[in-house]
Amino acid sequence: MCNTTDTSEAIKSQQRSVYLAPDRHSNLPIWLSNLGNSFLGRFQRSGDLDDISEAIRNQQRAVQLTPNGHADLPAFHNNLETSFLRRFECSGDLEDLSESIRIQRRAVNFTPDGHADLPSLFNNLGNSCLRRFQCNGDLEDLSEAIRIQERAVHLTPDGCADLSSWLTNLGTLYLCRFERSGDPVDISEAIKNSRHAVRLTPDGHAGLPLCLNSLGLSFLYRFECSGDLDSEVIRIQQRGTPDGHADLPMWLSNFGISFSRRFERGRGLEDLSEAIRLQKRAVQLSPDGHPGLPACLNNLGISF
Repeated sequence: MCNTTDTSEAIKSQQRSVYLAPDRHSNLPIWLSNLGNSFLGRFQRSGDLDDISEAIRNQQRAVQLTPNGHADLPAFHNNLETSFLRRFECSGDLEDLSESIRIQRRAVNFTPDGHADLPSLFNNLGNSCLRRFQCNGDLEDLSEAIRIQERAVHLTPDGCADLSSWLTNLGTLYLCRFERSGDPVDISEAIKNSRHAVRLTPDGHAGLPLCLNSLGLSFLYRFECSGDLDSEVIRIQQRGTPDGHADLPMWLSNFGISFSRRFERGRGLEDLSEAIRLQKRAVQLSPDGHPGLPACLNNLGISF
């Protein structure tokens, strides 16, 4: 574990090197960025907003002193947008999130086509646009997140380890928009991308439960829209509920909803009994104060 005292001593030394360096010194931008990273590291342990503001101030100067096309510029942009994002997470100020998005867009624009990091940059930018949508409810941010995430998927070659995760993210974005739009095209896109993610993810992979749960949820949403519950949703969710996972209560509760919905379509009381069994377990695994407990209790009550 990093010692806070050591970090403070590192900051003092880095501040002195920055102070003594002339403005045109070739190493000044990287020294400024490193100083910003040290302030960011101390902020993550202390929560002191002065530290994150100092991180941003130094990282902004590093970016300003670095010419376009310089090999270090993408890393400096990444450090700066991370600091704005961390301050947003602490303060909830949407201006910080918007500034992070602006910097991420700039980083994307400065990254040449074919660069290995470009899909990852698009993925991160899409996630940030989604977060802003979750804060302000502006559908344009959600649609922008979808367009950006589609670029990340399109630029990622088959066989890349990240592709299934980014397909799942894209499916989730379409699912979010379907909740607002009710457009069957959105739910079909959610299912298509989530299915692709599941096909690419081997059994035993740590990301498989999330892929399966996202696909199962998409089938459930389509049922709510069309009244047609594909039995595939039950098979999918049976694969996606591993013991010990932090999200297991939520997945069990969703799995129970699927059995409850199938009961409503006339499949017999055994489906309703299975719904109750799964939702009881979801409640048992959710401690008091858990944010998902009210929903699990509500679902169980409806099944009873």
